[in-house]
Amino acid sequence: MKRFGLTGWCLALGLLCVPLGPASADERERDQAVALEDLRRKVAGQVQLSAYNLLDELVYQWTQSPPFGQPTPVVIAGVTAPVGLGAGFESLLENHLSGLLVAHPGSNVILSHCPSCNAVVMHSGPKGTVVSRGLDNPEALAKLGAPGGRHGLYLDVAAEGAWLVLRARITKLSPDLPIVWSRTLTQSVGTPSLLRQPTALKSAEEARREYLDVLNDRGPFTVPLRFSVRAYEAGDVSGVTPVPLIWLQTGFELALGQARAWTASGILGYAWLPEAYDGLMVQSRMSRLISGKSHSLTGPDIYLFLGGALITVYGPAIVPLQNRLQTIDQVLRDPEDVASTRATFGAWHIGLEYRVGNRIGASVFLENMPAFNNSETIGVFFENEWIDFHSLGMEVTFCF
Repeated sequence: MKRFGLTGWCLALGLLCVPLGPASADERERDQAVALEDLRRKVAGQVQLSAYNLLDELVYQWTQSPPFGQPTPVVIAGVTAPVGLGAGFESLLENHLSGLLVAHPGSNVILSHCPSCNAVVMHSGPKGTVVSRGLDNPEALAKLGAPGGRHGLYLDVAAEGAWLVLRARITKLSPDLPIVWSRTLTQSVGTPSLLRQPTALKSAEEARREYLDVLNDRGPFTVPLRFSVRAYEAGDVSGVTPVPLIWLQTGFELALGQARAWTASGILGYAWLPEAYDGLMVQSRMSRLISGKSHSLTGPDIYLFLGGALITVYGPAIVPLQNRLQTIDQVLRDPEDVASTRATFGAWHIGLEYRVGNRIGASVFLENMPAFNNSETIGVFFENEWIDFHSLGMEVTFCF
């Protein structure tokens, strides 16, 4: 009885497992189909980029060495693509080529519209009747009244192993159909495409030279020229807002790596406002790139910086920065002493800088002045539990 029960359970499990085989096979087939479709899409994308790159190279060569001495009308006679990519791929190639030729009239290849050239025409003569495209029968085109002196452009894109081959030829639409220009270009499908701008074609050598020029032009050392303003909050007791300090600064900036992810700078500054104040500053700063791993050659960069400064200013407008409250009577009693008022203090700041092309930058920062933590003449811009910021600063930087 126990043996029969065990046999029954085995048979039941076997019956349950019977439909699992086809279901698993169907799932495997679906997974394979999805993987093949994904692979086909990736290959088609690589082939499209490679074909675009070959067309870019073709038009670039025309801009350097035009096939005609003067602007000449040309009809796109035919575009063929590898088997399996379809007519849509041929249309993409034709559209890309049209955009390149319109953007580069210096190639002297002017696209022309010829309805009768691509139409099917019938030509009857003593030797018989010929049915063909107008492009393939120039005699029929001439009888239809098509303009003479036209040329046809043929583009054949073929996949030969791991290589994509572009064969381009320009044929004069005359009875003999002579080839007036021909060129074959190749590229490995696995080679990354240059992805050139359609409106400014460059060769690979020119693009690399420009890239190296950009890197060499921006060495590790730069000289910043900076205009900055530091504004201060009025004290709770005095109620007098200190005059903003306007600085002209310059010095050096050192990149601590090719990526310019870290930079260090040393700056000297001079402040001057007629009959108000004069000042000198020594400042150092460390900056960290936070918008990426390396600075961008084409886009903006954002840096977080932390720095310190030693500032000395003197003049009649510096009275609130003396960190001691004076009454009007005291000021009137000794005006010469007010004119020679001097304030010297240290500060540290934290802020953000927005820099474009490592040429122009704009920054904003908050500054703490430890000597004024309990001041009656200087207020607080941003107060929190950890630290009080007494100054708000803004800068515009030009790097040379």
